[in-house]
Amino acid sequence: MNLKNKKGAALVEMAIILPLLLTIVFGIFEFGRAMYITNTLNNAARYGARLAVVSSKPLSVDSLITEIKTHTSLSTEDLDLIEISIPNSSPASGSAVTVTALLPFKPIIPLMEDFFPSGYKLKGEATMRYEL
Repeated sequence: MNLKNKKGAALVEMAIILPLLLTIVFGIFEFGRAMYITNTLNNAARYGARLAVVSSKPLSVDSLITEIKTHTSLSTEDLDLIEISIPNSSPASGSAVTVTALLPFKPIIPLMEDFFPSGYKLKGEATMRYEL
């Protein structure tokens, strides 16, 4: 056997396997990022719901959104709090506050844009009840 033939075979094998390997590695990276962002959104929603439940005076939705945005580590220009349900009157025991936070997910690696549809949003949600 000729040594040159073996080097050529290894090069061909690497050319075939490398794109698949890189796709898997970058996919793992983007999936980890998506999980981190989802966890951060859940924490922000939990913080907002807890803040609304334990405050002595009822909070407005706008002030609650401002508080949540200042206490999150994410870029807040894209953070979209679509639903905050707070009881209108004085809260009764057992009434719930629900905070839902959405954030558009933009992959860092251009190759991964094919796997995430345009406008894909990550969601964090928390519900807490008043216990007066």
